[in-house]
Amino acid sequence: MIGSLRRWLDPLAALERRRSRALTRLGHEPLVRSLLAHPCPTASADPWQLPMLVLDMETSGLNPAQDRILSMGWIPVVDGTLCLGQSCHHYLASEAVSAESSVIHHITPQALYGGLDEKEALSKLLEAMTGRLLVAHGAAIERRFFSALLARHCGIEHELPLPWLDTLALEKSLLCNRLVQKGDFRLSEIRHRRGLPPYLAHNALADAVATGELLLVQMKEILAGQPRVLGPLYRRVHINGMRI
Repeated sequence: MIGSLRRWLDPLAALERRRSRALTRLGHEPLVRSLLAHPCPTASADPWQLPMLVLDMETSGLNPAQDRILSMGWIPVVDGTLCLGQSCHHYLASEAVSAESSVIHHITPQALYGGLDEKEALSKLLEAMTGRLLVAHGAAIERRFFSALLARHCGIEHELPLPWLDTLALEKSLLCNRLVQKGDFRLSEIRHRRGLPPYLAHNALADAVATGELLLVQMKEILAGQPRVLGPLYRRVHINGMRI
């Protein structure tokens, strides 16, 4: 009885139940069928062996209802190694980019004019995400804008039940364990505190690589002397506000 209750309360097991129901409901949609067909990883899975995809999106603002994705970058992680040769960086077509966005994101209007249209970018992203544990820093932004893409191009109005790790939430959990109540959780500042080298900020691919490196450092710290299982990592994210 207790073992069954623990499995029922396991957030990854709950996510898997939602994924199964979503596949039944949305399996007719070709763009997301393959994505939902892959079971979620279990709490006992070895995170060092799980295929992951670290994702970053640069956007014109924080409201997916009125703002747009300017660029997206991602890099696969296989056997605990960032696969730079399989990384991708795409600009999305846009008729205009503000001067502020151009400066912050290092994106010229010419780059956006020649970018992918949203549906093509979504198709490429879905292919890259399929079968992988997803990772982002402050993942709520990527999740919201990804959901907005699905709403516009697939008519899916609810967030898909997909497994995400958030390096920002993991860092908050680690500082909370040290009784640190406040901190600077920008990716660049976390990397600086941990002795990781500086990088080109506000570039989607550079941010994805920087996030992937941070994740591997966090995994090593959290799982030091502990079983190599995903459950403790995912629970830290789940508890720190990334409920999915």
